Amino acid sequence: MISTLFDMKSKLQAEFEEFDKANPDVWAEFKAIAFRLIEKGVKHYGAKAIFEVIRYKKTVETTGSEFKLNNDFTAYYARKFINLYPQYADFFETRKVKNV
Repeated sequence: MISTLFDMKSKLQAEFEEFDKANPDVWAEFKAIAFRLIEKGVKHYGAKAIFEVIRYKKTVETTGSEFKLNNDFTAYYARKFINLYPQYADFFETRKVKNV
């Protein structure tokens, strides 16, 4: 059971990495929105709120197939931002991964 939980986590990480690589525009938009907020003086913000803005914009701006943005990737984008821009480590609230 324990190894299954770890396998699921690593599978989600792999899915995120695959999605991120195939959709660099999502990362670019996530980062741009975060920096706009920071430039406006916002000290803390929710990564989920940024995801919803991206989802809205993609729905309105995209034609053809339906755009899908997996909510499970929200934390990965927040952590990616924090890892690349550690000076903003407190911008997103993150939780420690629970040991199973």
